[in-house]
Amino acid sequence: MTPSRETPLLEVEDLSKTFTIRRGFPVAKTSLVRALDRVSFSVGRGEALGIVGESGCGKSTTARVALRLTPSDGGRVRFDGQDVLAASGSAMRRLRRRMQIVFQDPASSLDPRQRIGEALGEPLRVHGLARGAELTERVAGLLAEVGLPANAAARFPHEFSGGQRQRIGIARALALGPDLIFADEPVSALDVSVQAQILRLLESLRQARNLAFVFISHDLGVVRHFCQRVTVMYLGRVVESGPVGPLFGEPLHPYTQLLKASSPVPDPEQPVAMSFQEGEPPSPLKPPSGCHFHPRCPRAFDRCRAEAPPLREAAPGRVVACHLYGGA
Repeated sequence: MTPSRETPLLEVEDLSKTFTIRRGFPVAKTSLVRALDRVSFSVGRGEALGIVGESGCGKSTTARVALRLTPSDGGRVRFDGQDVLAASGSAMRRLRRRMQIVFQDPASSLDPRQRIGEALGEPLRVHGLARGAELTERVAGLLAEVGLPANAAARFPHEFSGGQRQRIGIARALALGPDLIFADEPVSALDVSVQAQILRLLESLRQARNLAFVFISHDLGVVRHFCQRVTVMYLGRVVESGPVGPLFGEPLHPYTQLLKASSPVPDPEQPVAMSFQEGEPPSPLKPPSGCHFHPRCPRAFDRCRAEAPPLREAAPGRVVACHLYGGA
């Protein structure tokens, strides 16, 4: 299935978010963290877009702000032509039926005191879609769709394995018949064998329901397997975006090259083509000037330290924020 790129289902443009942090004792100091700095991307109908980057780069915040679970400080989010950030209460209620999220930790995302049937039936009751026998039938159908028996509805979350709990989380996200699912590190807490099962399930659901996904992960192998396009983030900014094959085959931004070089390969003796500065990413409390990646980049020059590069088209369907590609 080839998604249409002419009319994106989801359009995120210049999304920004700053958090206020108070730290210190006995006198607390206030600091600002720019979690999202003009983040932009789009997702077509039936398409899986991956968002990758190291921990703290803003991947999960992007999902929460785009879904309006966390308020934004600026930018625009349009879903099927509707302005999500400006939607009224009733309009947002309708939009939430079409945009859902699967969280990273299947244990903490389920109420331990709520039976599975109640957890899956609650969104159907809240939105007035089913009651009584019909509700029970719909819950059994959701469980079957994710590979669980109907009698799972009478059990509690602690009675299931991690992979089964994640299947329940996926079933809950499917309950209202969404068009788009944000999957926030949905397999990172699972064993490798279980990861493969969940990925196959998500792919079958994507094809059967024509679902679009925003798939958030730090695992390039998982993104390469599941997604058609990928957006790379670093310290709250998008640094590169494009189709999965060309982007991972020949990454343009030095940070994407670092991610690829850091990924496990079958041959541990294979040399790394580039040498990067060692160490962790800079603190988001005090990001570097200019291009945030310049302290770790072996190809940085004076302009990188002084000026943040804009996203530019470097090849058909590919954009990169790097002074090495175009611009005076």
